[in-house]
Formats: sequence, C-alpha cells, structure tokens
Amino acid sequence: MKQSFEEFIDLIDKSTEGDPWVRDRKLEGYCQSVANEVQELLEAIEKKDYENVKEELGDVLMDWAHACKLAEERGLFTIKDVLEGINAKIKRRKPYILDNQKRIVTKEEAVEIWKKAKVLEKEEKEKRKNK
Repeated sequence: MKQSFEEFIDLIDKSTEGDPWVRDRKLEGYCQSVANEVQELLEAIEKKDYENVKEELGDVLMDWAHACKLAEERGLFTIKDVLEGINAKIKRRKPYILDNQKRIVTKEEAVEIWKKAKVLEKEEKEKRKNK
C-alpha cells in the first residue's frame, strides 16, 4: 500500500505541475470539488452501489490531494502537515488502539475518551486563538 500511495502522490505532483486545468481550479475550486465528490459518495452509499463507492472514495482522495498540493504551493501547509495532524488527532482521540494498550475498550468507553479529547482540543484551540 505504501508504494501505491507514493505513486499516487507522485501522480498528483505531476498533475498539479503539468495540467493547466488543475492549476486554473486553484485550492478553492478543489475544496468545492471535495464537497461535491462527498455528496456523490453519499448517494452511492445510499444506493448500496459499492463499486461506485470505491470510485467516489478515489475521487474524494484525488481532489483532497490536489487541494493539499495547491495549498503547499501557496506556502499554506503541506500534505505531510495534514497527515501529521490527523495522525496526532487519531492518537489523541483513540489512544486505546496503540500497541501498548493491554485491553479492549467498550464502545461506551471509546465514545467517552473521544468526547474528552474533543473538549481538550477545543480548549487548546481557544487558548491559541486568544494569544
């Protein structure tokens, strides 16, 4: 899977650099495309059309990656920044999935841990905002 993802990112880089249509759409256009593709994904899920679900998930990922690459070119953030951020969020919100966890948590415990993490994240965001 790692090789497939690296190939995908390489293709996104080439697409962003060499496709005038991609460059013309800009970050804002790709963010809107992500929203549109998510809507198409929801419709495919509703219809239980799982072959189309697979395709739409790919479209969401492609538009997400183009948006990240275009943001990177503007010096806003990188794909690596986004991935590191989501990895940290998963670790905060789901610490029980890490290797050092000795027991399985219940659904209720998982939800409670998630809620506490969300509250702490919101407090931290407010602190940074008010500085």
